[in-house]
Amino acid sequence: MYSHRKDNEEALGGVIERLLKAYGLEDGYYAAAMITHWEKMMGTAVARHTRELKLKDGVLTIKLESASLRQELSYAKEKIAERINQEFFPGLVKEVVLS
Repeated sequence: MYSHRKDNEEALGGVIERLLKAYGLEDGYYAAAMITHWEKMMGTAVARHTRELKLKDGVLTIKLESASLRQELSYAKEKIAERINQEFFPGLVKEVVLS
């Protein structure tokens, strides 16, 4: 057992992150992860009325079935971004668009 890493070793998470970025897969990966965790982050009522999540260049687009829910969430867009950024990493979502 080694208690230290060699200089040329890197944490697996860092390697995966670099690969995702290099191949332009970062947004798709995190969008899929958000879908998986959406109900946990936003609650059952929001998850039930969410039709689609898309992440592109820091902009999260949320398609909702309910106009009244869309109106209600429009006041909480910053809070939604904060919650997602806490779950994944700071700066992932810079803007939330509801449609």
